[in-house]
Amino acid sequence: MTEFLFTNNATGALETAIGGADVILNLVTGQGALFPAVSAGSGQGFYVKVESGSTSVFMLCTSRPGDALTVTRSESNSFPQGATVKLVLNSIVLEHFMQQGVFRSVATDPDGVLAAEYAGEEVYQSVTEHWWKHTTGTEWKQMT
Repeated sequence: MTEFLFTNNATGALETAIGGADVILNLVTGQGALFPAVSAGSGQGFYVKVESGSTSVFMLCTSRPGDALTVTRSESNSFPQGATVKLVLNSIVLEHFMQQGVFRSVATDPDGVLAAEYAGEEVYQSVTEHWWKHTTGTEWKQMT
C-alpha cells in the first residue's frame, strides 16, 4: 500500500509534451521542488492531475528526481507542453484514511498478531466483547 505524501499548492507545467504511453513528466525547471520528494521503490507517492483544456487525468507519482515525475497512469491521453500538473487529493487517497468513530472488529485476541492501521487504534473483540488499544508494533492492551 502506498504511503501518500502531501504538500500545499504544488502546481507546475509540462516542459515538454507527453504522449499516451509516456510515464515521465518533465516539469518546467525548478517546479519539481514544489512537489514532495519521493524515491523510486520507497512505497511512497502522491497523485497529480494533468490538465489541458477539457482533458484531465489523475496519475500516481512514484518518483521525483528533480523536475521529473515518474508516474503510473491508467489512461493514454496526450498532453501538450504547458499543460498544468497539480498535486491533488482524490477519492483513491481518501479511501485509505481511517475515519473517526469507525473501528475494526476482530474475532480473536489481537495482541501479538494484529498490525495497527494507525497509532492508538482501538479494536473490538466480538467473541469476548472486549476493547483493545494499540500500544506499539503488534502489541495491544485490553481496555477495562
